Amino acid sequence: MRDLRFIQRVVTSGVIATTAAFGSFVAEVQAATFTLPIEAAAKATGVDVLRDRYGLDGTGITIGVISDSFSTATTFDTSGKLDTYATNIANGYLPSGVNVLKDFSDPNASDEGRAIAQLIHAVAPGAKLMFHTGVGSVNVFGESIQALTAAGANIIVDDVRYNPQDIPDVPLDFIDQEPPNGPINQAINTVFNQGISYFTDAGNNFPEIPIYGHANNANALTVGAVYYGNAESYSNNAYGVVVEQGELEPFSSEGNPNSLKTDVVAPDGLPISFNLGGNAPNIGDPEFFDFFGTSAAAPYTAAVAALLLQADPSATPTEVYNALRETADSPASGFNSRLGFGLIRGDKAIASLNLQPEPVPEPSAVPVFLVASVLIVGLTLKRTQRKSKIIVQPSRSLALVHSGCTQLSEEPLPDV
Repeated sequence: MRDLRFIQRVVTSGVIATTAAFGSFVAEVQAATFTLPIEAAAKATGVDVLRDRYGLDGTGITIGVISDSFSTATTFDTSGKLDTYATNIANGYLPSGVNVLKDFSDPNASDEGRAIAQLIHAVAPGAKLMFHTGVGSVNVFGESIQALTAAGANIIVDDVRYNPQDIPDVPLDFIDQEPPNGPINQAINTVFNQGISYFTDAGNNFPEIPIYGHANNANALTVGAVYYGNAESYSNNAYGVVVEQGELEPFSSEGNPNSLKTDVVAPDGLPISFNLGGNAPNIGDPEFFDFFGTSAAAPYTAAVAALLLQADPSATPTEVYNALRETADSPASGFNSRLGFGLIRGDKAIASLNLQPEPVPEPSAVPVFLVASVLIVGLTLKRTQRKSKIIVQPSRSLALVHSGCTQLSEEPLPDV
């Protein structure tokens, strides 16, 4: 078949109709919309394909989030207005009914859990969301994993790390507060064996400290960060470099050679609605702040996993992990201690699970003169019915920045 150039027309139903300008075919398609402007990241990772071609949005999947707090910090949007969970619901950045099992109230709380939830909702808007703070102690963290599982989570993601107690001269040998048999790793192993996929961030400590703690657990998928914000590049003053779209973030932690970590990398520099931590930049879009760090990359990956799990609810954590690792894009073959196996590609991962997209409507043959008539009618409707719009531009929403996972030292903290 010869190449066809497609022209979009407006229809009163709000559906995009596509007509071939040099052929006699008419088919209807509908583009996915996002609650945040994550187009660059979605295209780079195949999320646009999962949403458009496969019709996936995470429906039927529940994702549990572990971070510092969800709705206790005082936060503001880029216009200086108060930004809360209620305003996030009103603006479409979050769904109602997020199940907050336990929150954390403290002057240092940042509501990073809410920022994480916004990113997940942008990728998988049909997924249900839950939250449990991981702040307090390693025991509280372990309990949060168990509580989210008991409440029905299919996927859990965290961005919390307890700082090492001691870093001796041989940094790869340091002892931290998350030993392999500690409460966090034990909880991860338990829920993994129950069929729960677990995602965590690699950390933002390159080159000083390699990946440590439960991020080295083989039963968790550990995620590093690649920049895919809405600006083509940004200047990282701390490292003295300009980072382009698609480049590994200079702070993304290096894996411990004793384990195949990082597993994969995923986008950061993603938009959120509020000033996370009070120092979030808004580089790419004046309406949003930018969320930097592996703390953004891990939930993005968890949301992609929700789309895969919706398509194949029987997929085990191992199958989900392998699908993401084995189909990741990398400039070099094999494993790299910072890139892992490469940038996640949801469109390739779903194909590796042997799942097929929803059938695209077969184009119907019509006379060429009818095609021309349809185009004319479409243009007329566009002029006369201002309320009809082409569904092609994702909805504009949030953006924010915060470069670092929630790193904690195990000190007495107030009960929440």
